Amino acid sequence: MDEKVKRLLKVYTELDYSQRKEVREYIENYEKKDLSEKRNISESLNKSLGPLMTNVCAYCGK
Repeated sequence: MDEKVKRLLKVYTELDYSQRKEVREYIENYEKKDLSEKRNISESLNKSLGPLMTNVCAYCGK
């Protein structure tokens, strides 16, 4: 399994039911969008969250 997928699943399993539901709904809506909308969302998330793969996890320190 890809390292990014493993990280995503780790965080997903730590969410409560309503948070997991919110994630599933977001992904479902995201997949329906066209490429330019997806690109805009990705850029927005990068600006607000930064590069996730190079940061240290606030929960586990890894």
